[in-house]
Amino acid sequence: MRNKEDPNRKNIENQIKILSESVELSNDAIVTTSLDGIITSWNKGAELIYGYPAKEVLGMPMAILDPPILVGETKELNELIEFEEQINNYETLRLRKDGKLINVSLTLSPILDDSEKLIAVLIIARDITKSKMAEEKLMKSEELYRIVTEQTGQIIYNYNLIADKCSWAGAIEEVTGYSFEEFRILGKYIWITKIFPLEEPGIIIKPFTKRISGDRFSEELKFKRKDGTFIYIENRGVLLKDDYGHPYKAVGVIKNITDLKNALDKIEESETKYRSFVQNFHGIVFQFDENFAPVFLDGAVEGITGYREKDLTSRDGWREIIYPADLTLVLKEEEKVQNFSSSGYVNIEYRIKHLDGSIRWINEILQKIYRVNGKHVLYQSTLYDITERKETEKFLVNIETARKKEIHHRIKNNLQIISSLLDLQAEKFDNRKFIEDSEVKEAFRESQDRVISMALIHEELHKGGKIDTLNFSQYIEELANNLFFTYRPGNACITFDKDIEKDIFFDMDTAIPLGIIVNELFSNSLKYAFKGRNKGEIIIRLSGGGKTGGNIDSIEGRKNEDCNGSIFILSVSDNGVGIPEDIDIENPNSLGLQLVVSLVDQLDGELELKRNKGTEFTVRFAVPESNNTESAESLLQLADND
Repeated sequence: MRNKEDPNRKNIENQIKILSESVELSNDAIVTTSLDGIITSWNKGAELIYGYPAKEVLGMPMAILDPPILVGETKELNELIEFEEQINNYETLRLRKDGKLINVSLTLSPILDDSEKLIAVLIIARDITKSKMAEEKLMKSEELYRIVTEQTGQIIYNYNLIADKCSWAGAIEEVTGYSFEEFRILGKYIWITKIFPLEEPGIIIKPFTKRISGDRFSEELKFKRKDGTFIYIENRGVLLKDDYGHPYKAVGVIKNITDLKNALDKIEESETKYRSFVQNFHGIVFQFDENFAPVFLDGAVEGITGYREKDLTSRDGWREIIYPADLTLVLKEEEKVQNFSSSGYVNIEYRIKHLDGSIRWINEILQKIYRVNGKHVLYQSTLYDITERKETEKFLVNIETARKKEIHHRIKNNLQIISSLLDLQAEKFDNRKFIEDSEVKEAFRESQDRVISMALIHEELHKGGKIDTLNFSQYIEELANNLFFTYRPGNACITFDKDIEKDIFFDMDTAIPLGIIVNELFSNSLKYAFKGRNKGEIIIRLSGGGKTGGNIDSIEGRKNEDCNGSIFILSVSDNGVGIPEDIDIENPNSLGLQLVVSLVDQLDGELELKRNKGTEFTVRFAVPESNNTESAESLLQLADND
């Protein structure tokens, strides 16, 4: 009779068989060792990982797998298992049969008998060499990524919207003041505790919700740093969405834009001030490049010129409206500024043609400026409309001219009254039967002539266009003609010749004494030079003798030695009887010659007398440049131009 098999035993045997087969088929190394470290079992997985077949290692110490740098580690682990229930995921190095080192993850478990006594050790090993290499590459990549992102000065984040978790990298401490570890711990709470909208910095925002639309986003926010200060940040990135269009991740960059924001605020403030300035600025601002081509134009362009800005922004746009007579002046001043060795400016006044046909006066301040280390040249011009000022100046000039002419007219009238009074007084003496040619009557007549010579000067000034200077060339001819008509002997044939340079102008300080000198010398020739003769000739000459510093040393040595002006020569000569030898020109007895000597001295001049074939008086004198110019000429020119 066959004994029936025990079903429990059969079941156990099957389980053991399945377990044995599983151990053999496992890719992990499954090894058992005795307590003293001798290998008692070795599966196929161990053969694949370590390179030893079972027959070569059974009965051998497990320590054959210890690399030289870890000698004794297996023994230490076996000893440790006596006190531990299990050692899990212990990563270490093992030495293959071919001499290669591999990374393994070990799990050590105790094997107990029925009495719970430790009798062996089970060691399961997994080859993690490839994953370890991948991990090292990842760590290197992450380190490189961390270095690069830190150098950008920005923070990079990866926000998992589904898991509501956020990871960070980059220049965290530089931007926020927090260390990387502090920031990592804060995680997603950064968004609700440190980041605020610009408009309401006290309001908490929920990241990446209704504020963000589309796949890409860019916004300006405020960030509260660790020290409590606020900075401006720019949050820019992309939203990753699933197949249904629902965002599941946000990847972006946070950048500190505080300096940029402050700079933009300052620019905006400057622009606001500039706009306010331009709105209240009643001039025009030009800027030109090194070739004098306009690069910028602003201001009251239409108000001053009538033209639009675009009409004047070409190189010749502005020049086309400059009054033709003034264009040469403007170009000359521009050339002067171009030739400046460094920054400098010129001030120009000229006229422009307004669009409506009127003429406007412009004051331009043109300057040379530099940029970028002085290598690039720019020209800047500020223009103002000064038409009203010019018209006022013209009005004042006309008033001043009329006033001075009226003064000359009144002086001339008063001098004529004095001349008439002298004439009346002379007739009074004549009526009292004084001797006809008495010295008293002659004195009245000479005084009358002197007054008339001065009155004639004021009459010329009143009639002429000049108010401070006199055309002495014209005056001397008229004075000589009047004297010639007054003193010419009845039966004598006296001729009068002139050699007078045209358009010699003197001011009043020179003209009046010089006029009296001509009066005295010319009248003396008429009265005394031709007594007892039937004919004769008188010649008056006036010419410029050159600039001071020339050949007339006697003039240079006088009071005008510091004068920068012109030398003039006046001579009155006749071919009459000649002046008596006993008359000393340095110390004359007659009142007329005394007056001549005194007036020549007043002019800082030199008087010379020649007695050859008659008489010739020559006066040499110097006139400073300031006295020989027409002092009101510039203002009069202004009035004439308009």
